[in-house]
Amino acid sequence: MRISKEPEVRKREIADNAMRLFCEKGYEATSMKDIARAVNVVPGLCYNYFKSKYELYEYAITLYADECITPLIDILQGEEESLDAYYKKIVAVFIRNDGKEKYHDFFHKDGNQLFHKQLEIIMNDKVQPYIENFIVRLNKKGQLKVEDPKSVSRFIVYGQSPIVNDDALTPKEKTDKVMSIIKLLLK
Repeated sequence: MRISKEPEVRKREIADNAMRLFCEKGYEATSMKDIARAVNVVPGLCYNYFKSKYELYEYAITLYADECITPLIDILQGEEESLDAYYKKIVAVFIRNDGKEKYHDFFHKDGNQLFHKQLEIIMNDKVQPYIENFIVRLNKKGQLKVEDPKSVSRFIVYGQSPIVNDDALTPKEKTDKVMSIIKLLLK
């Protein structure tokens, strides 16, 4: 029996199953046939949505990046009374989510460093403008006096990655290190 689904629902279903299989079998060992089988559709249907396995992967990684950074973006766009209130919310969200992300195991698996680097770049590129706007907004309110919000936001976003991605550190250790640097930059 054929089940018809909205295109975005079907695309998401295909992407979720593909990422699950990439986690289980590895990217290289997973075929479009495997993905179609997991979704319970014919392979041609997957190709209606994605020209290749790599295009499917790019779609899935972008969805995942959005899911990971949305809580941070929501905080950055909020209206808190103080800079410390923002810091506390960001730390709480990070500690609650670190290592528990949907596809954490795939991106942190030995041999998947390039996939992880792709994810890191996508996430950083997406979140950097929000941090820049955050700094500009707090400058206007008189809570910050950052002369070059663009450069500082870039330094914060791209500079924190090695610390945030260091699995030898606990989430608390990561936030302590990153937040102490951010506080120095945003004085």
